[in-house]
Amino acid sequence: MRILCLSTEFLKNKFILDLEDAEEEHSGENEIPLLAHFLQIRDVLKAKDITASTPIRLKNCLYNAISALEECVVLSEKREPRKKKDGPMHGYTLAEHWLICKTRRLLVQTTRKLTATADAVIPGMTDMAASSSSTSFPVIPRPNSQNFNHLRVEGFYDQSKTIFDRLGKRGKGFHEIGIVGIGGSGKTALAQLVFTQSNWRYFGGYRIWICLFRKLSGDVKFKKMIKDMLKQCKAVVDDEDFDAAAVDDEDYDGVEVEELLENLGKALKGKKYLMVLDGIWDINIDWYFKLKDKLKSVSGDGDGDGYGHVIITSRLPHKARMMVGSHNLYHMQPPSRSMELIWEFYVILGMLEKYKLKLKDEVIEQCDGLPLAMHTMGAVIGDQILGVR
Repeated sequence: MRILCLSTEFLKNKFILDLEDAEEEHSGENEIPLLAHFLQIRDVLKAKDITASTPIRLKNCLYNAISALEECVVLSEKREPRKKKDGPMHGYTLAEHWLICKTRRLLVQTTRKLTATADAVIPGMTDMAASSSSTSFPVIPRPNSQNFNHLRVEGFYDQSKTIFDRLGKRGKGFHEIGIVGIGGSGKTALAQLVFTQSNWRYFGGYRIWICLFRKLSGDVKFKKMIKDMLKQCKAVVDDEDFDAAAVDDEDYDGVEVEELLENLGKALKGKKYLMVLDGIWDINIDWYFKLKDKLKSVSGDGDGDGYGHVIITSRLPHKARMMVGSHNLYHMQPPSRSMELIWEFYVILGMLEKYKLKLKDEVIEQCDGLPLAMHTMGAVIGDQILGVR
């Protein structure tokens, strides 16, 4: 309980100090979006004492607030400087407006949680602690021929080729790429496409998929992650389309992290492998450098037939930059194909029939090139307008 109290106090102070830095660096006409909401959270935190009886949900609220602040700072840095006559939301794309709206709702919920009493139950809100402490890693399952539809990502083939070209040009040894972009831009979809297209490139080796989305607790369970990697190495020999969650954990019970990491190194040594870490969202990324040190030590300097490739995805470019270096970042681009030509969207728009001309342009504009917005809008049209879903 004392450890929880200390870590919560640390996060409280971190948020307050990060907000002070953001105010100093982005003041006046270039202040960060949603500043008033962040200031409100700061005032609530300053008036709140952290004790042993402080509910665990406060810690998760702080992770939410810190991550939201990081995103808003990134948005502010990307935006062109405003003039006095410009409104507070000037300079943002429609996609960024959409992200800001989602963040505003999160901050409102966070403020309500912070001001609620320890025993209060807030209707309509999900306890973030449940998701943060979940024992199941694969929120998005390991992509395979059964659960991944290539037709949904037709607009990403050019970008997947770019990823393969960048990995191929670097030769053998250990190499890494960080795919970054705002929420809904298609980072996971691109990683899934690369993963499912890469079987022949890593023939006789391993392809490992670890989903971290959304580990807001900032505390990745490194031991569990390595277990998942070892299970995939063990099972992929027999069945490329296996379900990692179904593999028995008993082989690794009672084994410490260092030994598990050593076993992972032995499994990958001299092999070709692709490892995808999807959805990096962590305050503490020390675990990644421990993993990278081991992978680099077994991938060598290019001697032999083995080589190791790691792809991470994150909506936080500064975190990805810390992990893989600025020269290894890949920034998401809009899909190369027109949205109305992408299969799922084409079907939905075609079903609008007489309403098509009235809604098509508006729907495409509202999606603003975001694949996730496209699929969400397609589901809304199909369900609420056409009644076919």
